[in-house]
Amino acid sequence: MKDKPEAEVRKPGINRWLLLAIVTIVGFVADLATKLWALANISLGELKPVFGNVLGWTLTYNKGALFGFNPANWIDGFPTRWFYVIFTVILVPVLVFIYSKIDHVHNRLGLWGMALLVPGAAGNFLDRVLGRPGVVDFIRVDLGFPPFNPWPIFNVADAFITVGIALVFIDMIRSDLRAKKALKESRKQ
Repeated sequence: MKDKPEAEVRKPGINRWLLLAIVTIVGFVADLATKLWALANISLGELKPVFGNVLGWTLTYNKGALFGFNPANWIDGFPTRWFYVIFTVILVPVLVFIYSKIDHVHNRLGLWGMALLVPGAAGNFLDRVLGRPGVVDFIRVDLGFPPFNPWPIFNVADAFITVGIALVFIDMIRSDLRAKKALKESRKQ
């Protein structure tokens, strides 16, 4: 029996599309459920300590994006809500396309990272299309030192986006190091 070419050898694991579907559904439902809980249980601007001063719930509406980035702060009358709705409608298919091109054998962190971005984008998208005053944010973290005193208030979708971006960057660095190592070894031969 002949050995399969390296490109055909697959590591055992979950199918990439099943992974994306599961992460998207679980992430979207978790974000939606926690936002509905926050809206029902926290008054706007109220601080409910959970773990001392380190973790608490504070309901707020973010009119911008991650870390409060809002173009309306620089351009009067900028249609922030619709900008982010259109941006997300374009972004999600681009993310799925990039996801489809990731080498799922060598770049598992990148695969997971990209998978986490989709429910993050979808969760915040829903807040915008529902016409809320902004994206529902309620998680407050204060570690007592900059920039974590406090960290900008966020939600589960934001956490998915942040972790997803971090995993993609770590995977890019690992890939670059692997490529440099392979180049170095090829030069030795």
